[in-house]
Amino acid sequence: MRKILVGTPAYDGKVDLDFMMSFFQTMELAVLNDIQLTLKTIVGCSLIQKARDELFRIAYESEVDDLIFIDSDQSWTQKDFGNLISPTVDLIGGAVISKNDLVHYNVKTFEKKYDFFHGLIVARAVGTGFMRFSKRAIKMLWEASPEYKDGDKTYRHVFETKVIDGQLLGEDVCVCHKWRELGETVYVHPDISVAHIGKKRWDGNFKEYVKIANANWEKENGKIQNNT
Repeated sequence: MRKILVGTPAYDGKVDLDFMMSFFQTMELAVLNDIQLTLKTIVGCSLIQKARDELFRIAYESEVDDLIFIDSDQSWTQKDFGNLISPTVDLIGGAVISKNDLVHYNVKTFEKKYDFFHGLIVARAVGTGFMRFSKRAIKMLWEASPEYKDGDKTYRHVFETKVIDGQLLGEDVCVCHKWRELGETVYVHPDISVAHIGKKRWDGNFKEYVKIANANWEKENGKIQNNT
């Protein structure tokens, strides 16, 4: 049986109704696929990186097969979850649309286009709102991170914030940077489109977004080559 821990920081102790509806559907998927699915929330921690460190510590010590971060204001389908857990890679994320009417996703690439490897996007970074770490990734990142104590508990600061190339980067980008510094690859599944819940619900189609972005890049790149 595959053991998956879903970790959700929830500072105010609340998750969105759409989140719970998605999780109930995911539980059905887990039963059908012999998956032991556990949801763990961290309440009252105002530092998101500290909350993620706590969830990472729990995953490391309980020796789960996968840790999946899903933020409390996300909504996803069974297909999205299935696409997240199916690839045999160690760190993979799903695109989450931004909470505004300008269509944007939390995926950072190396170029202006999206590069693929065996059907997955190779990314510079992806947000932790919908991200899976394998047991191997959990162990490697834990051992590569500085240790600190809080009371009688020992943590590793996996989700650091750093200044890199003159920019202050959040914990999601930094953990991807740390993973790549270990010689590993950050992947994004192109056929995951996670909705974002705020004052309203923002839905998107990341697969179509990637298709259009790459077509525009090829068109522009062709123009540059033709002009040289």
